Amino acid sequence: MSRQSGFTLLEIVIAIGIFAFMYVAAQLAFSTALDNRDFLSTHASTQEARQRALIFLAQDIEQLVARPSRDAFGDTQPAVRGTTEYMEFTRLGWANPFDLRQRSQMQRVAYLIDEDQRLIRRHWPAVDQNQGTEPVDTVVLEGVERISFRFLDQGPQGEWVWRDEWPDLDLAQTPALFQRLPRSIDMEMAFTDETEIQRFFRTVINPWSQP
Repeated sequence: MSRQSGFTLLEIVIAIGIFAFMYVAAQLAFSTALDNRDFLSTHASTQEARQRALIFLAQDIEQLVARPSRDAFGDTQPAVRGTTEYMEFTRLGWANPFDLRQRSQMQRVAYLIDEDQRLIRRHWPAVDQNQGTEPVDTVVLEGVERISFRFLDQGPQGEWVWRDEWPDLDLAQTPALFQRLPRSIDMEMAFTDETEIQRFFRTVINPWSQP
């Protein structure tokens, strides 16, 4: 009589166990790959948004011009006005294709963080404001915990000093048109994900400033 060969119950159980382990391992690897893809996609989107915000800042600050403004009360404001958490200034280069609008190509802008932890770019329809002039706010970046500015100045002895406010107290008696401008602006942003970035922006020299 011929004897038939086959798998024992134990061998079948072991084979099923091996296939089950391989299936779980493959599922885990696939799930990890998807998570990594989502993380990388989110990270890339975040970095792209931050780079775009820095481009906005650079385009504005590097076109800064020594043009004072008048606020809604008629008071003259310096070309650059800033604290550690807020900066306002006049810039050139506000596009006006074919001169379709009756306005200057200068623009008064400001940067600040609102209560929703968003970086806001604020601009006014005219450099010199009137009663009832409303600013226009644009959300540049979200997830910003804080922003801080510093302003590089040259002291009376020729030394370089970082100031937390601009204009400094020693410029208070100088007419706004003749006030010197900061030589550079340092900007730091801290984000809700506990990361930070820092950038230095060059500025121009006020040709009317008093020595």
